[in-house]
Amino acid sequence: MVYESTYQHLAERLLPHLNPEELARVRHAYQVDEAAHRGQMRDEGTPYIVHPVRVALTLASELEIYAPRLICSALLHDVIEDSPTTRAEIATKFDEETAEIVWLLTKFDDVTLADYLAAIEAAAETGALTVKLCDRLDNLRFLHHSPRLDKKRRTLFTTEKYYLPLAARTNRYLYDEMRRAFDELREEVPGFD
Repeated sequence: MVYESTYQHLAERLLPHLNPEELARVRHAYQVDEAAHRGQMRDEGTPYIVHPVRVALTLASELEIYAPRLICSALLHDVIEDSPTTRAEIATKFDEETAEIVWLLTKFDDVTLADYLAAIEAAAETGALTVKLCDRLDNLRFLHHSPRLDKKRRTLFTTEKYYLPLAARTNRYLYDEMRRAFDELREEVPGFD
């Protein structure tokens, strides 16, 4: 599957489904995210902004979810974790519901992965769970570009233990896509059983 990772591609995908005010809100989320991640690179060698755009595109193009709040949350999902941006700033720039979703998606060092995912699943009505699963799916799809074997092994382990069961309980399409990406990555990682 070929992934366009530009804002323009996302906007074109959303255009038939959102009104001008909603599109402006999504563009603002992109701008906030781009500023927060400016200069940051992913292990795969791409600018960081490419990842949240792909997560938003997964929502729209693969799941046909066009809700502006979820698209904005997908774009902003790493902003609190990776920049000085705060939950209060997101609430002010967008709304409290978007801030809540982004806050749920923020992994803090003092919280275990199991507890983090349990909190997201408990708040499934917010849509945060779907965004999180799209985030993990994107990470799996592109992790083969990373030179870091330890990261690949850790991602495979946590995907198998936590994310695949969570996807199986939540969304069959995301489970199938995650399973496919997991199996492909597993084949190239030596020593993972």
